[in-house]
Amino acid sequence: MNVSASVAKIVGVLSCYLRQNPLASDTLVGIAQWWLKSDEVSLVDLAHALKQMEQAGVIEASNAADGQVRYRRTGLNAKVDEALDRFIADS
Repeated sequence: MNVSASVAKIVGVLSCYLRQNPLASDTLVGIAQWWLKSDEVSLVDLAHALKQMEQAGVIEASNAADGQVRYRRTGLNAKVDEALDRFIADS
């Protein structure tokens, strides 16, 4: 995937958020509103950022009982922390 600068920035911000809030879980819109605290984030770029992080194995998507997809960290371990730290350094 060709990652644009805005997607790379979002990945970095999300990685910081997940390092500070390792039990966080939310929908695409919830992440834009609460994790990124921005109405100006492109939901398309955010979706690309989440996909990149999912492919790297640091987040997972799950279907909730209400039918919405929620995103969260894949685990609370050093391997995920190291991957998030690399994303932060690269942003």
